[in-house]
Amino acid sequence: MSKEVGAILLDTRSIQKYVFSCNKLKTNVGASYLVDGIFNDLMQKIVLPSFNLKMPKISWQESKQIEMIKDDSIEAEIVYIGGGNMLILINKFSGKEDNLNLCREIVKKWTLEILKKAPGLKTGAAIGMMDVERFKDSLDKMYVQLKQNQNTVLPQVDLPYTGLTLECNISGKTADTFDWVDKSWIAKEVKAKTDAYTYASEKVRSEYKDILEKDGSRDKYDFASELEKIGCKEGESYISVIHIDGNNMGVKFSKCKDSQERKELSLKVAQIVQNAFCELIKTIIAEYDSKAYAEALDMEKLVDKEGKKLLPIRPIIIGGDDITFVCPARVGIEYAKRFIEAVNKQGFLSDEQHKHMSEEVKKDKDSIILSKTMSCCGGVAIVPLKYPFFRAYQLAEHLCGSAKNKSRENDNSLIDFAILYGEMTPDLDQLCRYQYSAPEGYLHYGPYSVQKEIQDGSHINDLLVLKDDIRDNVPKNKIKELRDVLTKDMHTQIRFLENCKEIQKIIDEECNQEGIGAQAFWQKKKGESELKTRYIDAIELIDFTLPKEE
Repeated sequence: MSKEVGAILLDTRSIQKYVFSCNKLKTNVGASYLVDGIFNDLMQKIVLPSFNLKMPKISWQESKQIEMIKDDSIEAEIVYIGGGNMLILINKFSGKEDNLNLCREIVKKWTLEILKKAPGLKTGAAIGMMDVERFKDSLDKMYVQLKQNQNTVLPQVDLPYTGLTLECNISGKTADTFDWVDKSWIAKEVKAKTDAYTYASEKVRSEYKDILEKDGSRDKYDFASELEKIGCKEGESYISVIHIDGNNMGVKFSKCKDSQERKELSLKVAQIVQNAFCELIKTIIAEYDSKAYAEALDMEKLVDKEGKKLLPIRPIIIGGDDITFVCPARVGIEYAKRFIEAVNKQGFLSDEQHKHMSEEVKKDKDSIILSKTMSCCGGVAIVPLKYPFFRAYQLAEHLCGSAKNKSRENDNSLIDFAILYGEMTPDLDQLCRYQYSAPEGYLHYGPYSVQKEIQDGSHINDLLVLKDDIRDNVPKNKIKELRDVLTKDMHTQIRFLENCKEIQKIIDEECNQEGIGAQAFWQKKKGESELKTRYIDAIELIDFTLPKEE
């Protein structure tokens, strides 16, 4: 016999816009902390307990099934939290309408608390009845309702700016609270984010304490609180904003057989991401005192007032399969590559899960091939330090999205990057059209594979090897000339190659054949018809990677 209970499906909207709405690192990190706490802290620890509902004695993470199925006395249960969503079941009353009204009251109180504790954050909710015996079908209907609500319900979470009110210099919204530190009027949203930074820093230090303050080590490490202190050298004020996202995660979660499998996958994603970031931090600490870091970074900036060494990286969003961090431009590509490699090393789907999900995908007549690992793609936006942070994040997100589109069918892990000089547009389509178009083909070869070795030179390691060959063996004036020559016709490229033996030698070694002409600058990637060159990418990365260790 089926059992229907009240259900609340919660969602967060426009998280990225909320987190990256200003250029202050403290505000960005604090905003991420506020978003992270609206489910685990606000709903789970404050709102639900205020209704005096009987809940399972064990946490949702430890539960092996929906406890409400076997225990009718349970009045409220958290099924899972993950992927920006939270699912709660309510069964206090015998009547359907009474349970739905209680669901509405819970959402009402939750959203009111968010207005007070995380002003400016937009959320969404779907309320309905769920058949716990037919979990997947019921949840699909809830998601449809949630999507409809997103399109029709537009939350008003800000005090309107009338033109007579003072404008906040940081957010551009109404300045309705006084900041006693800076002695200025700012928006409540900015104040809440800034105040949350202290708690966010304590949380991240606690999560990585075993690495940052390793027992027996005289060195203590921490994360920078300002972009200016992240290690950029004088005259090289460029940063990398890195966004990484899991591939086909929506497909994988939608094919889960029940709530337990969905919950287990959600917890596994969080653990894989945590492990990968720990692995990345360990590699950074291991090479912290290296000659390459001393040459490429301003190590004097990477020390705080207490004498702790500051790492040249700052995590901003580490939640689910959605990761964003910032670091000096010189290490951006390398750090993104290492993180993705660390994710790929870990198991995700079991043999049984992989088989079941692959069969379900085939039933949908979809051409996707699912990977057993948690494959992911990354976008690296290399921008000036003072560049608007939200626009830099948007570019990183667009680059990641472009890579994900390429990887969709084979579930490969790819990485793409773009370098902005000055106030260039962050729109990826315009960037491609104006910066990468040339008479002989396309001047950008990405996205590059991180996972699988490919014969067409589109692995990120192939690009880094080519970059090293050009930097170490070709005179600087010839490198500069090659960059210009590739934007012109084939005749110009042939003439250049006749007068540059160093580049000719690199081409011969790459093709494993002597006397290859200028046509070798251009290749077709597998499955593509357009000619592209890797040489511009390699030249650009010379100034945005670490120097080679002797």
